Amino acid sequence: MQLGLFGGSFNPIHNGHVDMARRAKSQFDLDGVVFMVAGDPPHKTLSGNVPAEARFAMVQAALLGEEGLSASRLELARPGKSYTVDTVRTVLAEMPGVELSLIIGEDMLLNLPSWREVETLLKLVRVLVIARPGISGDPEDAAQVLRKRYNARIEVAPFLGKDISSTHVRTCVHEARPISGLVPPGVERLVYENAFYQEEAFAQKQEKLRALLNKKRYEHSVGTMRCAISLAARWGVDGKAARLAGLLHDCAKLPPERLVQLAAQYGLEPDAYEKENPGLMHDRLGACLARDVYGVQEEAVLEAIRSHTYGKPDMTALDEIIFLADKIEPTRDYPGVDTLRVLAEADLESAVLACMERVHAHLLEEKRPIKPEGEAARAAFRNRIEAQKRAGARTDIEPDQKMEVES
Repeated sequence: MQLGLFGGSFNPIHNGHVDMARRAKSQFDLDGVVFMVAGDPPHKTLSGNVPAEARFAMVQAALLGEEGLSASRLELARPGKSYTVDTVRTVLAEMPGVELSLIIGEDMLLNLPSWREVETLLKLVRVLVIARPGISGDPEDAAQVLRKRYNARIEVAPFLGKDISSTHVRTCVHEARPISGLVPPGVERLVYENAFYQEEAFAQKQEKLRALLNKKRYEHSVGTMRCAISLAARWGVDGKAARLAGLLHDCAKLPPERLVQLAAQYGLEPDAYEKENPGLMHDRLGACLARDVYGVQEEAVLEAIRSHTYGKPDMTALDEIIFLADKIEPTRDYPGVDTLRVLAEADLESAVLACMERVHAHLLEEKRPIKPEGEAARAAFRNRIEAQKRAGARTDIEPDQKMEVES
């Protein structure tokens, strides 16, 4: 059996790692590739304080459905520093007759002579080297030195690894830039749901929110945050403001009796609709709680939370993004949502109006009351877009499926 060992901290695993394993398996006729997640790597200190078990869970999520690719926690069970030579000995003892190939990046090849018991290691395994962008020199030159010095079996892959790094992924998360093209979807979900690689102040807000909302509402809030970050990058809006507003937009999704108490506490007079359904106050009360409970001071963020349900006639780009992200985030599943997602990437204002029109049609079909605030926002957007069309500033982009909204 030909088995590839791909070791690393995977902090986090990204699309480049998965692509490297897939291609190594194919190019070198491997029966499988095992991702060996390091518990305590000997050559570096891990960034982000992400527990080893969480990194392992991300690797498992990344490899779900990948034929021939699997994750091992062998090194996590070993106390102290993890050395590759010890891992190789263990695998060979547990799997007699297996032939091991060690998959490494070009940057690791240069450091290979400093590894523990490198001469023994190179007698036990074949080394498959994946060239990486940005590394100076020819990996074949470094491989030839090791072949002569240790009689090593080293092969350089006939392909180049993707130009992605875990450091870049962590930086994007910290700076509220999208990572959807950098990591598998399951990894993205785990990173955001657990506030990995976030600054401490933001992570504390997220953990507080998690404790107060039910699981489904929390996952919706995280999904809205993810979508808001992506839309902010697309439309040139402050990603950190979008991240914060997206996360906290539903922070007042609480039991009706609690909302009534909060309305009295903040001196908010429920209108006729809100008296019938106190949940309709969650946007206004959400802005109050975001300020007083979560410490949000940015008025633009508070206003985006305040207007995320119905919108308003004079919405800013941040307001529009939070309004839209709430309706099209990844956990939403209703007829037409994919069309709205495409439209949101092409024309932000048209996507907002399409959402408003769908909500209006849904309320009419259900014979439910329509709040004046929503009608005023819808009319304003329609007039603005029609004026732009008359002036030749835009073309008509409008999906035709009907929208279902949460009660």
